[in-house]
Amino acid sequence: MFTIRSDLRPGDLGRLISLHGEAYEGENGSYGAPFEAHVAGTVAEFMAGNEGRGRLFFAEDAAGSLVGTSAMIERRRPGAPPEGQLRWVVLSPAARGRGVGGRLVDAALLHARQQGYPRVYLETTAGLDASMALYRHRGFEIVGERRESLWRGDDLVITMALEFAA
Repeated sequence: MFTIRSDLRPGDLGRLISLHGEAYEGENGSYGAPFEAHVAGTVAEFMAGNEGRGRLFFAEDAAGSLVGTSAMIERRRPGAPPEGQLRWVVLSPAARGRGVGGRLVDAALLHARQQGYPRVYLETTAGLDASMALYRHRGFEIVGERRESLWRGDDLVITMALEFAA
């Protein structure tokens, strides 16, 4: 039994960052402290500039332990309507394969639709096959790829997008 909530409670941001560090420790080699620091920086940036336009989602088990997160962030580009960015989709290993990730992504996508975003995009790295399948199942398509030096060295960064019907 898992519940999804979007109210921000004391300690949630730290738990979101910690879950990323713990959950990705065994993924395709260790993502390590540089990855956790990157997540912390992006969460801090979101909180400082959010102005109520984004939303965080938290999945908890029956005991109230955090087992997953997702977020929808508003992004603005000059001359274009605001669009959503799906971020911080992560599950503890114990919650994987149980539909929690899909529920978290669906909650974020519903928020994007409610905000009227015509498009949502996300960035991920190669090798996260279950995540890629989850995104494709919801209609996301690959729209770009680039090599970038990240927390594990040279990584393939994949951009996926979902266009909402007008």
